[in-house]
Amino acid sequence: MTLWPYIKHPIQGIAILGLNNFEELMTVARFRQTGIDFSIGTLNFLANVGIMLPYILILLRYQQTQSTTFLIALVAFYISRAASIFYTKRLDLKSTTYLLVTLILGALGSLLFALSSSVGWLIIGSLLWGYSAATIWPYFLTIKLHLTHTTSFKMKRLYWLVFALLGIMLAIDLSLGLSYTLTFSVLALLYLGAIPGGVLLGNFVNDFYQHRSHKIHRLHHIWRWLLSLIGFAGIAVLTTLRKAHLNLPSWVTLTIIAIALIVFSIELYSDRHVLPDYKMRLLNRGFLISFVLLFNSFFAYFYWGSIGMYLVFGLYLLGFESGYAVFQVLAKHQTALAQRLSQGSLIAGHLLLLIPWRLSYLVALLLITLYIGYDNPTINTTLYEATDIDHDLAIVHKYRFSTYGGLLGQLTMFGLLVAVSAIMAQPLLAFFSPTNADHFWMYNVALNWPLILISLGISLGNIRHEPQHI
Repeated sequence: MTLWPYIKHPIQGIAILGLNNFEELMTVARFRQTGIDFSIGTLNFLANVGIMLPYILILLRYQQTQSTTFLIALVAFYISRAASIFYTKRLDLKSTTYLLVTLILGALGSLLFALSSSVGWLIIGSLLWGYSAATIWPYFLTIKLHLTHTTSFKMKRLYWLVFALLGIMLAIDLSLGLSYTLTFSVLALLYLGAIPGGVLLGNFVNDFYQHRSHKIHRLHHIWRWLLSLIGFAGIAVLTTLRKAHLNLPSWVTLTIIAIALIVFSIELYSDRHVLPDYKMRLLNRGFLISFVLLFNSFFAYFYWGSIGMYLVFGLYLLGFESGYAVFQVLAKHQTALAQRLSQGSLIAGHLLLLIPWRLSYLVALLLITLYIGYDNPTINTTLYEATDIDHDLAIVHKYRFSTYGGLLGQLTMFGLLVAVSAIMAQPLLAFFSPTNADHFWMYNVALNWPLILISLGISLGNIRHEPQHI
């Protein structure tokens, strides 16, 4: 007799099967629960690291091979990841359905990287994986927020176990010289293993969609699609310039940047009625993340040498994970005071960045990332609890406008960098692949300080318009 029909309801199962089968029934039930916990933990892990982990793995593969094929795949993934958040929600699907789609596409994308080195298949894998990387977190967070606000649901922190498992696989991969094939394969299995967890979460949120409009989001604004394609084509060129030598005249690169800026400005204006009370805050968030993770991961070399990038990533993770708790403790859980402290941290971080000193540089980045870490869960809760917002779309809109802010930050940085490189007769790659700190003052005065002031101006504008808690 199979025990599976009785696993969901062990009490009834015991009555039917008799006490002699109690131990066997409990063993199967515990095994099933362990599988569910692992699947949901894997889903939690992939949602948390999904936006960065595939990019890092493809980048490592490119650095190992220096192959043009993997450079093309890297650029395709980066653009797919950046663009996907703008092309989602075009069908009348639930967030739970989108979440399952991201898991399937993530599995297919990583599997293609494990099985093939053909440029065609890798581009397809990059496009699939890029969509998954961009959208898995906002859809997972939408469902998680709903469950948190409507049930006693708590996510078990098993993703550290999954992270350790993947780390072991990566170590085996490198030691055996498998060229990341094992890691890509294991990651594909993790995506598939997370699907039961996604299905289970979906079973608990059916009420989420009872009052939703069933208006289908048809592909009607064709001109916006064409404009966005032009904008992302420009981003693709700029991303390639960070990785390879392209002999483009400075005026051509600046023209591409200007066109992309115009395109995204038009896109922003077209979305002026979407989250109008939160847009500045979200744009500021995206610009800050781009400023810290993109610009400073390279600029840190001029302060700390080859370990600079790792210090920046470490500070970002520390601030992002602890920011909310730090300001809540400092403010003794007074929301208004915690908000003011986080805003003061943001301003102080920008001012300290203007001081050309190694230690103040690290403190400044930590202060800024602590603000990001505080603001992130705060804006999530604010958006979810707002009464005039479709909760099924709120988090997607959040990441869409954050991406806008990040792209505007990238374009601003590239514009300054191209101008500086042209005036000082320096190759563009000299900033992205520095070998010494000889040009510290050139980049500090002409690139770093202007970006700090621009970021500070956006931050002050955000603070001015952000509702203050009483």
